[in-house]
Amino acid sequence: MPRVVPTSWMPNVKMERIHLHWTGGGNSANSTDKKAYHILIEGNGDLVRGKSIVKNARPLPSDYARHTAGANSASIGVSLCCMAGVNRERDYKESTAPMTTTQWNKSFEVIADLAEKYDILITPTKVLTHAEVEPNLNIPQNGKWDITRLSFNSDLRGYRDIGNEMRANVASLLGDGGVPASDDMSEAEKLPKFRVSGVHPDVLNFRASPGGKKTGTLPERTVVERLGVDGEWWRVRTRLGYVGYVHSGYLKPVDP
Repeated sequence: MPRVVPTSWMPNVKMERIHLHWTGGGNSANSTDKKAYHILIEGNGDLVRGKSIVKNARPLPSDYARHTAGANSASIGVSLCCMAGVNRERDYKESTAPMTTTQWNKSFEVIADLAEKYDILITPTKVLTHAEVEPNLNIPQNGKWDITRLSFNSDLRGYRDIGNEMRANVASLLGDGGVPASDDMSEAEKLPKFRVSGVHPDVLNFRASPGGKKTGTLPERTVVERLGVDGEWWRVRTRLGYVGYVHSGYLKPVDP
C-alpha cells in the first residue's frame, strides 16, 4: 500500500490509539484546527500537518493537541475539515461545508499508515471516531457526535455503524482477514506482536486450526498478536480482531 502520510510526520514514539474527528468548520484547515489535531484532511483530500504527534506521547507536555477530552495521552487526532454550521446531532441539517467522499476515503489511507507505523490494532477501542470515545472507552465527551453522519450517505448513520465502516475500510487496506473474534483483550491477556515476514510476493495462509482449513491470507508486513502456541503453529489475532493459526516460521518479532 503506497504511503500517504509523510514519514517525517510520524516520529518514533509510543502511540496507542487513533481518533477520527471532524473540525466543525470549513473544508480547509485553519490555525485553530492545526493546534487541536495532528493530521487534517481538507475537502479535496489534501493533508495538512497540525501538532507533531510527539506532543501527545506520554507524559503530556502543556502544548499537546487537545483533540479528545480526557483521552489525549498516546492518542493521535486525525480530523476531516468539514461540517460548519451543524452544531448538534438532533438539529442536523446540511452543512455549508459538508464532508466530501474524497476526504472520507482519504481518512482510511491516513489511519492505515498510522496503524502500521505504530502497530495499532484496528479495533473499536484502538481506532475509533470521536463519537465512539464515550461509549467505547467510557470517557465522557460532552455530547460530541463526530462522526455519526455522512453528508453523502444518509443510509449509514450512528457511531457504531460508521465506526465499523471506517475500521473495515482501514483493515482492508492493511490486508487483514480470517474469522471474526471478540473485541480487545484485557491487558493481562495481551502478548507480544509479530510481523509477517518472508512470504512476498506470496501471502501467508490464515487457518482455522493448526494445519487446518484456510480461512484467509495475510500479506507481507501484516502485524498480529500471538495468543498461543501449538508446536510450529501459532494462534494469532490480526488488527481487525480476527483469530486463526499461521505457521510461525514466517513471523518476526515487532520491536517494542
